Amino acid sequence: MMSGLNLLFLSTRAGRPSYRYRVDQMLPHFANAGHHCDVRFFPKNLFSRLLMYRELPKYDVVFVQKRLIAPMELNLVRRCARKLVFDVDDAIMFNGDGESDSRRLRRFGAMMRAADLVVCGNGYLAKQAERYGGRTLIVPTAIDTDRFPARQFTPIDPHKKAVIGWTGSRSTTRYLNSIFPALAKLRGNVELKIIADATDDLHFSSLGNLPHRFVPWSAETEVAETAEFDIGLMPLPDDNLTQGKCGCKALQYMSLGTPAVCSPVGVNCDIIQHGKNGFLPKTPEEWRTVLQCLVDDAALRTVIGRSGRQTAEARYSLSCISRQLVSAVERAA
Repeated sequence: MMSGLNLLFLSTRAGRPSYRYRVDQMLPHFANAGHHCDVRFFPKNLFSRLLMYRELPKYDVVFVQKRLIAPMELNLVRRCARKLVFDVDDAIMFNGDGESDSRRLRRFGAMMRAADLVVCGNGYLAKQAERYGGRTLIVPTAIDTDRFPARQFTPIDPHKKAVIGWTGSRSTTRYLNSIFPALAKLRGNVELKIIADATDDLHFSSLGNLPHRFVPWSAETEVAETAEFDIGLMPLPDDNLTQGKCGCKALQYMSLGTPAVCSPVGVNCDIIQHGKNGFLPKTPEEWRTVLQCLVDDAALRTVIGRSGRQTAEARYSLSCISRQLVSAVERAA
C-alpha cells in the first residue's frame, strides 16, 4: 500500500449523484489509506478556474469527476497536473437525447488522450473511452450497505399493502411512463410510490385506478423513504445514454433487501440474474406478470430480496469497491 499521496478531486456540484457515489463516499477510504484529499468544484467563472489550476502542481494526482474540460483549459490542466485521473459514470459523450454531439465527442476524446487513467463505471463506457485511446479500468459504482441496511424480514402479513416504488431525478422520471399501463393492470392491495425532485414528465392518467403518491427527494430522507418499498422499479429504454448508466438505483433496492425489477439494459444485465436476485422483464406483458407475482407472493419478495442483498454485499459494497478505487489511484501515481 502506498501512503502519503496528496490528492485533489475536481467535480461539478456536490449534490450530484455522480459526486456523492463516485467521490464523496470514497474520501474516508482514501484518508484511511493514509492519503490527504482536497475537493474543489469547478467555478463558473473562467478566471477563478485558471486560479484553481495554478494549484494543481502541488498534488500527486488530480482526479476529475465527469467534467469535459474545454480544450484550452485541458491543455493547462495537463501541464500542471503530475498525474491526471478521469472518472466517468454516464454516457457524457452523447447529448441529452443520446445522439452524437461533435463538440462533446471532441472534448471526450481529448480527455481520454490526456488522462493517465480513465476510471469507468461499466464496460460500455470503457469501450467508448478506449475508442479514443483511453487507458481504462472498470470500477463499478459502490453502494454503502451500512447506510442502505437490509430490511427486517418480518412474518408475512397477507393484508399488508404492497408498495411498488421508484426513486430518481427529473432527468429519468419519464422512463416510468413506459410501464404505467402495465402497473394499471395490477390487481390486489398495491400502491405506487415515487421519490423524485419533480414529476412534470409523468403521465399519471396511464395508471388508471392504481393509487399513487409522490415524495420529494432529499438526501436526509432518501434511505428511510426508499426502505418502504416492497418492490423497486428501474425501467429504461435501450439507447446510448442508458447503456452508460451504472445501476445505482438497482443497487439501492438490492442493498435494502427489496426485489429489483429492471429493464435488461446495460449494466443491469451484469448485476441481476433474472429470477434469482432480481428480475429483468423485457415486454410490457412481462413487466405486468413479474410485478403481479411479486405483489401476490410476499415470500417470493423475501427470497429475491435476500439474494439481492447478498449480491450487493459481495460485489458492489463500498468496502469492496473503495479498495479497488484507492488501489487504482495509487497505481496511477
